[in-house]
Amino acid sequence: MKKGLRIPVTIILTMAVCILLLIASACIPRDMIQKQSEISAEYFSKREPFQILIKDYVNAMQDNYSDTVLCDIAYCIDTAHPFSSVIRAEFAQGEYEQAYEGYHATVFEKTEPNQEYGRYWHGSLVFIRPLLTIMPIKTIRLLCGVVSLILQMIIVALLIRKKNKGLAICWLLALLLIHPWMLMSSLEYGTAFLVASVASFGILLKKNDEDADTMPFFAAIGVITCFADFLTTETLSFTLPMILLLADRMLEGDKDICGKHHHSFSAKEGFVSIIKNGACWLVGYLTMFATKIILLGLVAGKEVVISSLDEGILRLGGEVRNANISTAPVVDFAERFSGSIWHNLACLYPVHSGEMKAGGVWLITFGIILVGLAVVYLLHDKIDSAMFLPMGMVALIPFLRFLVLSNHSYIHFFITYRALMVTIVVFLLFVFENGIRQLKIEK
Repeated sequence: MKKGLRIPVTIILTMAVCILLLIASACIPRDMIQKQSEISAEYFSKREPFQILIKDYVNAMQDNYSDTVLCDIAYCIDTAHPFSSVIRAEFAQGEYEQAYEGYHATVFEKTEPNQEYGRYWHGSLVFIRPLLTIMPIKTIRLLCGVVSLILQMIIVALLIRKKNKGLAICWLLALLLIHPWMLMSSLEYGTAFLVASVASFGILLKKNDEDADTMPFFAAIGVITCFADFLTTETLSFTLPMILLLADRMLEGDKDICGKHHHSFSAKEGFVSIIKNGACWLVGYLTMFATKIILLGLVAGKEVVISSLDEGILRLGGEVRNANISTAPVVDFAERFSGSIWHNLACLYPVHSGEMKAGGVWLITFGIILVGLAVVYLLHDKIDSAMFLPMGMVALIPFLRFLVLSNHSYIHFFITYRALMVTIVVFLLFVFENGIRQLKIEK
């Protein structure tokens, strides 16, 4: 196949496989998921929509609302019309009902679906509906989280095997700081992270290929990310494998001469690689999103598409309030932008629910940065700019995401903050390589 065709063909084939798998999952008879759906509905009816699992820490919040809607969609699939049904993504919830009440009534009283979530699709139904034939949602959550964590441990082990212990330690510490045990508590947290874990594992298995060989890979990952879960920690499926790719290339052929690195891969090449692979990931992601909208229009009509797009635009820069009630004051532009960042940073620290304060979060964050920079300043011989200028570019992507989707990032910070894992990895690696490691070499 000609190299110029590899990327579009990869995108088309990946989308086709994803959609076919989704339709196949919709063909599973409802009777086969009835028992586990009943158990799941009872489970959600006994839990708060956003339940805090560990004391009153905001980073220990379990999202039962999103998973309830997801299970409701899975149950409401019309097996007689699998294609149109999965595109519409219908579920049942009355005007004054909680999500768990709507789901409970759907499962036990067979109420008809009256809501559509067509802009989302939830490609995670590909594994949720088959698993619901043998286990309830609580177990599915646990399984999804465990698989992600196993993949993460394999990634750490592979990095150690590649004699990159510094990155392995930084990776593990960053993982711990985003509270990985919570991945087992909600599919809303775990699905996109699972895609990112698979992508990171996959890039480590690939040889240190040219960008022409990695670009189709990132295009496919972009498609799968949008298909599986639209807005959670979606950027991780690009940023984490990209950091691994950069690290592998930067360390390729390195030789320590008097404690100094001599790279075979320059900073310019690193920037070019990020742009090429990032563009392919983004094209894959946006193509999948456009396909969702086009198919939704064909199945549900123009009005549903307009409504879905309006909701999507709201997540970009729509107004937010400083409390979860309609009478709460609307935050101004500057507060929404700054809040979209510090709300996410707050989740990295043991902050109690209802006690999040911007000043404290910024103070702690800048204090940590200053300590890291001081370590580098006191211990470094020469800053490894060839490695960390490109990596720094990747580390800033989560903040760009928070600002572009300021409404979503401000409100759903307890989900989106895990995108900062890549930023933590790069910062810790910067301090290690330019400070701690050079001290070790001198000794």
